Amino acid sequence: MSNSVVPSSSSGGAPSSGVPPSYMPMALNMRLTGEDEQEVTLTGTLRPFVAEEMAQVRTSLEQAAKTAKGTLCVNLKRLKYMNNVAFLELNRFVRWVARTRPDLRIKFILSSVIPWAIRKFQVIAELYPAVSIEVYDKAFYPVQPVIEDDEFITVLRTQEKLIWAHEQEILPQHGLRPGLRVADICCGLGDFAILLQRDFRPEYLVGVDHSKPLLRYARQVVSDFGLENIEYQYGDAAALLLADNSFDFVSCRLSLQVFPEPDRIVHELVRITRPGGRVYITNEMLSSVVGYPQQEAIRKGYERFLEVCRHGGVDLDMGPKAREVLANGGLEDVKISQINVTNTNSDAHDLARVVELWIRVAWQFGAAAGANPEMHKDIETGLRAHIDTILSDRGYAVWPIIAASGRKPFRTT
Repeated sequence: MSNSVVPSSSSGGAPSSGVPPSYMPMALNMRLTGEDEQEVTLTGTLRPFVAEEMAQVRTSLEQAAKTAKGTLCVNLKRLKYMNNVAFLELNRFVRWVARTRPDLRIKFILSSVIPWAIRKFQVIAELYPAVSIEVYDKAFYPVQPVIEDDEFITVLRTQEKLIWAHEQEILPQHGLRPGLRVADICCGLGDFAILLQRDFRPEYLVGVDHSKPLLRYARQVVSDFGLENIEYQYGDAAALLLADNSFDFVSCRLSLQVFPEPDRIVHELVRITRPGGRVYITNEMLSSVVGYPQQEAIRKGYERFLEVCRHGGVDLDMGPKAREVLANGGLEDVKISQINVTNTNSDAHDLARVVELWIRVAWQFGAAAGANPEMHKDIETGLRAHIDTILSDRGYAVWPIIAASGRKPFRTT
């Protein structure tokens, strides 16, 4: 069961203290998800000037705490901003619960969008045994430490160059054209956004990513080259701070495959797409990697590689599932394209560098998954055989990627 509490909205009128009204657009929702877990969700901006502006939030939280059983979750992961006045009022709420409902557990669900808050809520959890915190996006981005590695960044740029040479030709088939409002979710280094700006001239273009190092890099590139009309935002792909129905074309490339719960991201991609607009995704299909000669070693190596990645919640064979993923997201008119990066239609040395990096990624995933030495050996043998094939004058190698898009219907049921 779920219901909404009347939002505080923007503060209408000056508080009695004479302090000017703050701008605090905020919505508060209560969701009862079971006997032992209830949830209150706050979204938007929580920046009161004075504590009195938090009165409605405090009242709603206390009402929820009075009737809750087991654990009351206070979900703050969709807050875009929060100031210290709001934090102190939430701390007062915790003290009130400890005094009036000592049997009730409180769990704050946070995201690193407001990084300072994590440290402060950790102090509350240390002071009150019944309080816990969950930084949910830390678990949701398991490969982030890998992709922020300097060497990986270099190869990411090479990978982007290899794919773009083919992808730019199919994007119009998926509805991309000049003059659209475009969002690139999980934008990484931002190279795709820059290429879109250069070749498709969108009316507005925003890139969102959860990696601050990658965003710093992307912003620096935009600044160095004096590029305009590209905005980069830090954010969580599963809880975007972008408005409903606000973009004509929403892309998410080579990213759903590295998240353990891709459906949650698809839900957000669809939410921010306007009716009639399209959601565009790409994902790899490593079970169909081609390499000749040494095809048996290559096949076995990639099978092991996929197995290791799945232990880490990563599915590098997600490409063929794209049609189902988009249909499950409520999209229609699903279109599928296959991008084949080969050693004959691309720079073979660049492709070999990408595969070389996969060997290192496999070692990192394998270590995390507790893979045995035999599995490591199969992976390295297979992928090095693939590199030999890529660089051979008589060899043929393919790296397949599935591109897909779906249209958001004008009416949803």
